Amino acid sequence: MKRLGSRSISLFLVLVVCQSLATSQWATAQSSRLQIREGLKLAAVGNSLGERMNLYGNFETRLQLRHAGANLRFRNFCWPADEVGNRQRPGSYTTIDDPLAVFAPEAYLCFFGANESYAGTDDAAVAAFVASYRDYLSLLNSNYSGGKAQFVLVSPIAFESSGHRLHPDASTRNEALKIYRDAIEKLASEESLPFVDLFTESKSAFDAEPGNQYTINGLHLNEAGDRWVARLLDRSLFGDSPTFDESQFESVRKWVNDKSWLHLQDYRMLNGWYVYGGRRTWDTETFPSEYRKIREMVAVRDRYVWDLAQGNPVADRPDDSGTGQVVVPETMFGTRSDSFREMREPKELVYPTPEESIEMMTVPEGMEVRLFASEREFPELANPNQIAFDAKGRLWVSCMANYPQWQPGAAPPDDRLLIFEDTDGDGKADVCKTFYDKLICPTGFEFYDGGVLVVDEPRILFLKDTDGDDKADQVIQLIDGIATDDTHHTMGAWEFSHGGNLHMLEGISLSTTLETPWGPFRNKNTGGAYVYDPISQRVSHYRTPGYGNPWCLVFDQWGNGIVGDGTNAKQHWIAPLAGKEVDSRKTLQPVFDNHGLRPAVGNEFLLSRHLPDDMQGQFIYACVINMHGMPRFNLRFESDGAGYEGERVEDLLSSTDMIFRPVDPKIGPDGAVWFGDWCNALIGHMQYSQRDPNRDHTHGRVYRLVNKNKPLLDIVDLTRLSESELLDQLLVPELRTRYRVRRVLRDRPEQQVFEAIADWIVDTDDPQRLCEAMWIQESFRNVDTDLIDRILASDDYRARAAAIHTVTNEMLRIDAAHDYLAAATSDPHPRVRLEAVRGISFLETPDATELALSVTDHPMDYWIDYTLEHTLHALEPAWSRAQKSDNFLAGSTEQAKAYFLRYQRMSGPGGAAVVPLEIADDVDASSQDRNAAIETLAGLRGGNAGRGEDVFNQVCSACHQIGDLGKKFGPDLSDVGSRFDKQKIIRSIVMPNDEISKGYETVNILTVDGDTFNGFVIAKTDDTLSLGIANGKQVDIPIDDIEIEKPMKASSMPEGLLKQIAPIQALDLIAYLSSQRDITKVSRRGWTSAKYRNEPKLRTHNGAVEISHDAAIKLGPHFGNNSWNSDPHLLLTPVGREGFDFAFHSDHDAKSPYVTIRLNETATLKHLLLRNRLSSQFHSRAKGLTVWVSPDGEDYRQVWKADKLKGDWMIDFPDGTKAQYVRIGLDGEGTFHLYQAVVFGE
Repeated sequence: MKRLGSRSISLFLVLVVCQSLATSQWATAQSSRLQIREGLKLAAVGNSLGERMNLYGNFETRLQLRHAGANLRFRNFCWPADEVGNRQRPGSYTTIDDPLAVFAPEAYLCFFGANESYAGTDDAAVAAFVASYRDYLSLLNSNYSGGKAQFVLVSPIAFESSGHRLHPDASTRNEALKIYRDAIEKLASEESLPFVDLFTESKSAFDAEPGNQYTINGLHLNEAGDRWVARLLDRSLFGDSPTFDESQFESVRKWVNDKSWLHLQDYRMLNGWYVYGGRRTWDTETFPSEYRKIREMVAVRDRYVWDLAQGNPVADRPDDSGTGQVVVPETMFGTRSDSFREMREPKELVYPTPEESIEMMTVPEGMEVRLFASEREFPELANPNQIAFDAKGRLWVSCMANYPQWQPGAAPPDDRLLIFEDTDGDGKADVCKTFYDKLICPTGFEFYDGGVLVVDEPRILFLKDTDGDDKADQVIQLIDGIATDDTHHTMGAWEFSHGGNLHMLEGISLSTTLETPWGPFRNKNTGGAYVYDPISQRVSHYRTPGYGNPWCLVFDQWGNGIVGDGTNAKQHWIAPLAGKEVDSRKTLQPVFDNHGLRPAVGNEFLLSRHLPDDMQGQFIYACVINMHGMPRFNLRFESDGAGYEGERVEDLLSSTDMIFRPVDPKIGPDGAVWFGDWCNALIGHMQYSQRDPNRDHTHGRVYRLVNKNKPLLDIVDLTRLSESELLDQLLVPELRTRYRVRRVLRDRPEQQVFEAIADWIVDTDDPQRLCEAMWIQESFRNVDTDLIDRILASDDYRARAAAIHTVTNEMLRIDAAHDYLAAATSDPHPRVRLEAVRGISFLETPDATELALSVTDHPMDYWIDYTLEHTLHALEPAWSRAQKSDNFLAGSTEQAKAYFLRYQRMSGPGGAAVVPLEIADDVDASSQDRNAAIETLAGLRGGNAGRGEDVFNQVCSACHQIGDLGKKFGPDLSDVGSRFDKQKIIRSIVMPNDEISKGYETVNILTVDGDTFNGFVIAKTDDTLSLGIANGKQVDIPIDDIEIEKPMKASSMPEGLLKQIAPIQALDLIAYLSSQRDITKVSRRGWTSAKYRNEPKLRTHNGAVEISHDAAIKLGPHFGNNSWNSDPHLLLTPVGREGFDFAFHSDHDAKSPYVTIRLNETATLKHLLLRNRLSSQFHSRAKGLTVWVSPDGEDYRQVWKADKLKGDWMIDFPDGTKAQYVRIGLDGEGTFHLYQAVVFGE
């Protein structure tokens, strides 16, 4: 090979090395493109073309049967959205080990080119692909295979045409794929590598019949396509395919697939954030043991498959008895402090009955809670996390009994979708059907196209019952690559918009890598919502800045979404957030003050004829930690603005049952409020070991909150209604009924639905009815602009705003979208104008910036200003080019031009923080780079402590407290600025595991006698270390008995928080935290000293203790600038000044400037630490730096003078130096400034 050289063995060398095997029964012909030898380790790498082999196993089955006796070890390491130059993985993926390196492949099947083909077909794009491919092969060969690897380059398959008007044009796609296929063939020829052409034959096969015969979406193979490609790949590698016994083939394939699934749990293990990432807290021994067991189980299946392939007798299933044991930790229940356990854990680990739990609930007068189903009647109802009602009015529940993840050696995952029915009308379920029970952590599900979309981490499945038995018999792995770094941050809380786009929420610190027919879609470490169009299969994303884990979403009667954070429970209006995605999105004002409640697990509007009149239109969410129940809020449109406002009112439900964990409240078909109960004593993903034996996997309940003073509504079977009858149901008050009606209509034939709509709206000007008709049309991606015009002529601004929102959603299909948005910028109501500005963020026309700024010619408010700012961020590529022209903003008013200039100034300071924030927050960056980035951030100006208080309230107050603001869940930060300098504050945010506040960390102790202890440090003296251990007792360990004390560095604070807010907000937050000091300045007779609310920990050096923390300082002459010298007392404190990198600053070129330190009393002086001004460019000003001492402040003698100019000095006083006064200054003319000084003595 040319580039790979000696690092890759040529085919001829392989033949020579392997010639002794040529006569064996499994040896391949010399024409074979992949040289087989006994025990060969073969790996698949690349995109989903290879990854989906994990689903069907046809190729490996053929490989093992064709080469029976060769004992081949095949592993699939393909990953959705992988490209040769972009192989995104979760953060810290290789912390424990690199699964590919552990396997150490000797040969590779490489599946690349499909994702890269979306980047363009110009010569430069193709050349870059080829260069990256060469580099990647060299990397594999040198880093993973010892320089002796075989490579086979496999082309992409063709793109299969579905014939659907909303899907990509197959001809265009195949033109691009052909170019990349040819580039791969040329690369293979240049490097003397085998090449397999899947494109040419697949295109012929795909063209033979219309529609998706071999793929699910044009791009990804279905089972028939996998069989076809497996035969083609087998034949291309080894020659004509032999005929296999069907029974033996299926027997081998069954266990090949079982092995592949197990291997998937290795190289794509769920919960990576906890397994190997920044939240690796309690399970440092747990998961390494699970990796070992998985790999042993895979090896057992290798041998089992080999025996099956050779026809040897085997047991009914592989024997895993020798694969080792996994580590199961002791429980942490009851071991934590009372403050931690309060409202989080029950006092005793006793699960109340459903009736006992109801007795502990408080609801408004006239309401009562009734049990619908529980684990007592239906053991399969365990850990319910989402509920929904189908078109017949039946309750569906997703259950996650395997949460937080499957454990190696346990039975296969059986998380499930259940259907409940009340057949006798007594208000309780008497039938439970299991629709599907082979899921892993189904965090979201929704009905679609006569079936169900559901999470099966790391995939999304489409399940369908085709024979009417209420069991899924069609299973399609529709989407792969959803993030699983944290299984309760994974895409969940699913909700359709009125127009039929599916919103799926995802938390922070995750890595999503999707392949779509429109190209790869990647997201990393950015919490928010994915918007999936199930018809076109396009995916987009909008951020929810400041969120840890968005977990609730609901749409009001006008299509406005309210999204809530599962971490801090704050609720936000979606529209301002859902413009074109930008990296620098700021936090948004919540729609009401939620009073610090957390976390939220599902939200809902109370609109039901069954509920009391005074509840109509109110808003609730489920809360599961510091309140067990559902708080209730008024929520209304602002009277004079674009947004929302509201306030908390009497709770809908509260409970003293600490095991009660309400989830996903919804108005049911009967008008009652239905909700699930996760019913678990331990809650929180990282607050306990993932394998804590007291994590419950058996309890679960579903309740209804009913109004005793009004009858329940009759349940309507929507499947029996005609299209016109369904449309009439869109006018009932219950939003959830309308929601289900829209789902049913989407599944009906488009022509029939549209004919019914035409009759339904022919003689009406009711804006709600017209909007409902528009949303149904949008659901079919076929909106009639005449209907848009009718709505825009309405006097109801809510309807007009809804129409503009739909225009934006349908921008690709509405030719006049630009003109609609342009006109809406001048609408009389601010909400409509806001929707226009949001829509303009997606425009790519030359006038987009002027259009957006035209909104400033009308009254502005907070919400429009926020949306416009981020629209301008999105349009920056266009306006930054246009700005060079003399005609830039030529058509704009002076007011619009002034706004743009102000926008640029306001966004400037934050812009400098973007790159260092990215590096500092990157867990895979080097320590040197991260520390340098932190230093850069600490030196940036522009942060505003006043604004930072708002950021703290938005992002941090759910877990931290400053004064009376926030909750003391984590360390109190009221004096953080006294304890930490700015760099340390930043480091504690971006590297929360590097240094953890005392009382919030764990240690591992090994004694000289060989005993081990794990627990929290309660106290530590010079003689004894006191630990709180898992059984709730205190263990006192003599210091002299400790052989090893190992800190377990893991913080409860998540990484990535600064990525969730705008850069300027990060600087504001840092400024605010830095300003929180318990130090006040005391001035008396020219002397200034520091007064502490809490005495600081005294610093020491060589056995001498700090004696200057309570000393006073006086500036000498020549310190005339008051702003420079407002806080000289900070010279003697552990932290420096905010805004300056010096504690004092003399006049320039002053004559012998000095400052004097007065100790409280005469002391023996041992050492003096002096820290120069932080900016190194000014270090040279310390020339002549001198120290004098005096017992009385009158007579001074020199004791030291600097001989080097540097950043700091540790000075040793002459033996026996006793003094009360220390003078520091320049011996001669100069500019004098220092940052810090510490006197050590006794």
